Amino acid sequence: MNMRDTARKNIEKIRNLVGDITEDQLRHVDCFVGDKIAMFMPVTGPCLYSISPLHTHPSYMFVLSFDNTTVVKIHGNTIRSEQGKLSALSPGIPHQELNDGFTSRYIAIFIDKELFEGELGEYINKNIVFPGEYYKAPEALLPRLRSFMIEADNNMPGQKTLLYTIGLEICHTIIRSVLNLNHAHDRVSYRLEIDKVIHYLHNNYNRRISVNELSKIANMSLSHFSRVFKKETGQSVLDYLLELRFERARKMLTHENMPITQIAMECGFGSSAYLCSGFKKRYNLSPLEYKKQFGSS
Repeated sequence: MNMRDTARKNIEKIRNLVGDITEDQLRHVDCFVGDKIAMFMPVTGPCLYSISPLHTHPSYMFVLSFDNTTVVKIHGNTIRSEQGKLSALSPGIPHQELNDGFTSRYIAIFIDKELFEGELGEYINKNIVFPGEYYKAPEALLPRLRSFMIEADNNMPGQKTLLYTIGLEICHTIIRSVLNLNHAHDRVSYRLEIDKVIHYLHNNYNRRISVNELSKIANMSLSHFSRVFKKETGQSVLDYLLELRFERARKMLTHENMPITQIAMECGFGSSAYLCSGFKKRYNLSPLEYKKQFGSS
């Protein structure tokens, strides 16, 4: 279904959220529409309704910007978009997107007024007026927007229920962002990312591994990853890796009939000398002494 067909099919739902818009004004826009929430992405040009002078919306509008090129006029002030941030505008506030000939890149999210204020009531006992200011967009928002758009594009059984459910998740994600609430799941997500790194270490301890490589696996900055890893494991990354290698060497000395040099290579040590000196400090025995005393043979 092309953009015009999608707009035509859902025009009444769109008008309930956006206002007195026409199908033709959406000819450059991809539409993803549910009963209480809808999303719009300019593709081949601007939304012609968004650039109409001082229009309003009956619903709440949140815009996730992908660049710094969008300029909106609100209360006589011009506000430029901030890449990666989320702007918020309450119903009934006159505004206008100023078109400079370039197609802005953003996702405009419209949430039914009654739905949004009802969900907001779970957090605070008053409504908030959003005059177009920007907020930090949480990482969880974009994946949920994608899920909504994919579901809206697929005409499958259960679509209505899923769009409403995903829409509620989006609504609460936005509310928590604008209220600057800390997400408890961040701690859980950090632990899951560190578990992923630990799994990687256990399967790759025999090769050269950099902390920078591990931070990318965890999807964290280098310094942040190092802090989180130590907090979760009680050890630095390098200490954990070294412990893992020595433990593996100890087990191989106990159960495998291999030369010390081969064990050193198998366990990721650069040389047998490095294994021997570190092993002696750690276990008060040289690898050969340990093998003679504890080896299965």
